[in-house]
Amino acid sequence: MFSSIISKFIQYRNVVRPPGALIENVFLKLCTKCGLCIEACGIAGTGTLEKCSIFHGLEKRGTPRVNPLKAPCEIIKGRCEDSPPCVKACPTGALQLVDSSFVKLGSVEWYRDRCIAVIKGGGCLVCYEVCPISGAIKPTRDRIPEFNTELCIGCGRCVNACPANPKALKLTSKGAKRIQY
Repeated sequence: MFSSIISKFIQYRNVVRPPGALIENVFLKLCTKCGLCIEACGIAGTGTLEKCSIFHGLEKRGTPRVNPLKAPCEIIKGRCEDSPPCVKACPTGALQLVDSSFVKLGSVEWYRDRCIAVIKGGGCLVCYEVCPISGAIKPTRDRIPEFNTELCIGCGRCVNACPANPKALKLTSKGAKRIQY
């Protein structure tokens, strides 16, 4: 029971930040928790951003995070590519405009035992079909997805589209590129 609570707490500590976020300690100093980036994402973006809760940590509470269960981030090959509304709305510089080659919000974890393609012996490749990055997800000969976390940018499109219940994919901040201040 106690280990279950600890693992949930650790899971919530993993926060995927919006594109162009500064390194975490500087981001937390500059972010005023105004919510303008979240509002802008909801109006002109996909609506993926939401406020961190107290479960993400007291210091993170109220700051923006990407939630791919609501929507993916379309900073690459999507509606936010040329002009990310979250970055434009940030009044403090906690979010900065970055070149698309620098975008890496995190990466996905794949739960093989939940994957419909594995369970049914191939077939479901929704994750592959929605991925905007060539080579980040490739189908094997058996039509099972194979993930390259180095190429994955952590946009969450695959997580959002995954039809498995519970999801076979989880977005993490692992490998995220953050701007040095």
